Amino acid sequence: MKDKPVVNARKFNKMRFISGIVISSLVIVMTFVALSLSLSDYFHSGSSEAGVGTFKMFTTISNIIAAFSAAMCLPFQIDGLRRDRYKLPSWIVIVMYVGAVGVFLTFFVAITIISAYQGFVKAMLTNSKLFTHTINPLLITLLFVLVIPDTHIKFSFSFISIIPVTIYMVIYLIMVIILKEWNDHYYTDKYIPWPVSLILIIAISFGICQLLRFLHNLTNKRVNRVIENYYKKSPDFEFPRVKNAIASLAKMESKFYYKDDDIYIPVDIIKMLSDRYGAESVPLDILYDIYLENYLINIGDSYDNPIWSSKKK
Repeated sequence: MKDKPVVNARKFNKMRFISGIVISSLVIVMTFVALSLSLSDYFHSGSSEAGVGTFKMFTTISNIIAAFSAAMCLPFQIDGLRRDRYKLPSWIVIVMYVGAVGVFLTFFVAITIISAYQGFVKAMLTNSKLFTHTINPLLITLLFVLVIPDTHIKFSFSFISIIPVTIYMVIYLIMVIILKEWNDHYYTDKYIPWPVSLILIIAISFGICQLLRFLHNLTNKRVNRVIENYYKKSPDFEFPRVKNAIASLAKMESKFYYKDDDIYIPVDIIKMLSDRYGAESVPLDILYDIYLENYLINIGDSYDNPIWSSKKK
């Protein structure tokens, strides 16, 4: 039985980041369009939930959080393409987790509770709702689950992701039930008592947290497997010795060097190559030095430069 061909992890990750840039940009644009439409609705209908009143809605708040997280991803994704570094910081992924949970909850409530009362077309496909209830939630879920699975998310982070909806529900119930300043536009006290609605919404949110975390972590395993297989099995790194493989890696990476960039030593990849060549007896520090020496040669610098000499010690 033939082995499956090894996926080129560099090209695979490059496509991930390009897709991430496209989707993140779309989310930002869709959110802007939705807010603009909501303002326009106010002049036509005068509804208290349109115009500035739209900021009372968790739909609007969750979409803004999602757009904010997408905007935070963009600089890292663009810089990743420039530097050939395809891993987002963990904190960016967690911020996106918070945004994804919020908009997916919006999607769930809209397609069940609000659609049951208003009808599917009105709840999901009209005016700004097309973007905030349908398109944005689907795009953000796709982005978080399949495109930016750069960090394995622990169970403990689930509690961070439900902070926005918990705070919102407390404020909402105070304004609707106690102060009676807002309309009950989410029907929290229409069919069942509001304390039950509060518990139910938090429980559903937590369930969504676990679903998205599970799917994200599945993709994270897949991405990590592709990267590991590439550096451990790819013919791109078939050399007589580990030293040659690391020199080739340094040459690849040096192509993306810009003046005054920090030099990054990919210790995880060097460890994979060490394992591939059975070079456990060679200290990793020596392999790092081999990488740095060849990297500097390829960018036209000297390994004997006093700056680098001091960093080697």
